[in-house]
Amino acid sequence: MIELPYGSLMVRGKSPSCEICWRGGKLVIFVTGLCSRYSTCFYCTISPEKRGKDWVFADEIKVKDEAEILREARLIEAEGAGITGGEPSLVIDRVCRYVKILKENFGKEFDVHLYTNSVGIDLDSLKVLESAGLDEIRFHTWLEKDWEKIRLAMDFNFRVGAEMPAIPERMYERKLIELAEFLDSIGAHFLNINELEFSEGNRSNLLSKGYGVRTDSGIAVFGSKEVARKVLEYVEKETGIVGYFCSAEVKELQVLNRWRRRAKNVVKPYQRVTEQGTLVFGVIRGARSELLEFKELLEKVRSCPFELSENELLVPPEILLEVRSMLLSKELDGEIVEIAPLDCPFEISRHPIVRNGSQSS
Repeated sequence: MIELPYGSLMVRGKSPSCEICWRGGKLVIFVTGLCSRYSTCFYCTISPEKRGKDWVFADEIKVKDEAEILREARLIEAEGAGITGGEPSLVIDRVCRYVKILKENFGKEFDVHLYTNSVGIDLDSLKVLESAGLDEIRFHTWLEKDWEKIRLAMDFNFRVGAEMPAIPERMYERKLIELAEFLDSIGAHFLNINELEFSEGNRSNLLSKGYGVRTDSGIAVFGSKEVARKVLEYVEKETGIVGYFCSAEVKELQVLNRWRRRAKNVVKPYQRVTEQGTLVFGVIRGARSELLEFKELLEKVRSCPFELSENELLVPPEILLEVRSMLLSKELDGEIVEIAPLDCPFEISRHPIVRNGSQSS
């Protein structure tokens, strides 16, 4: 077993799709919020907002059509896509359409994997997924009767495996070992194990079962990684399949790497991209007449990009720091703001430089 950065573990490698995820190169398509098993998966992380809604999101951005999906893929310079839900097999025609469109626009090498709990998987759906060009299928189910659908998928041109959470209970640990044995017996490719995480959608359920947060994490469930390690030790000794544990930290890394890719393609002239992929800029506030006067003064002493609205002048952060004394004389407020590089950006931090005529360090 190999210890990877950020607390992840690997036996015999990992799926090519996972390699792309690490780099932030996977477009995440939430293809529907519909699912018939919400009541049985107490740990489901789907937000209440999305649950049961037939909505489509690309990297957390709600989209109306394929053009918006392609736009997001280009903005993050995607190398592949992961299709998830909800349960994607309930909208199999939509899934196939997206796979085809992605392959047509980015080439056959554009790697697409699908998550499914197997509800809508049968020979017919597997045939259309193969025809569309799907590269990998990941099954998520504890039910042994559903495991036969994994066997069915082995007859098609996919990489086939399972992806499950590591739940810190002995019964689930045993079940993961049984699943690993089954995957090995049919010649499947991999077993991915995810660190169990607290989310808005599952927090009350996890707390009611007595689960706690790992001390060095704000979201990872205590004991989850230990279960994953035990299962992967079995995978290494008793099977020939690939085993991989994806930690909560790796999930966060994937998001940050996507932000880094996106930020360089959406950054405005007055913004700066940070190492974390966020966008930083200066904000000068005041009456519009004062802002106009200050803009004219600024243009005389510095040539820099800016954006002027009714009561804000947006400038590069380094410029704001340089002109703080000028702001004091004009009784204007100045702040450095950090936001996520998204279409509907949320604010990450705000640092006052000049507030109500008082200079801040």
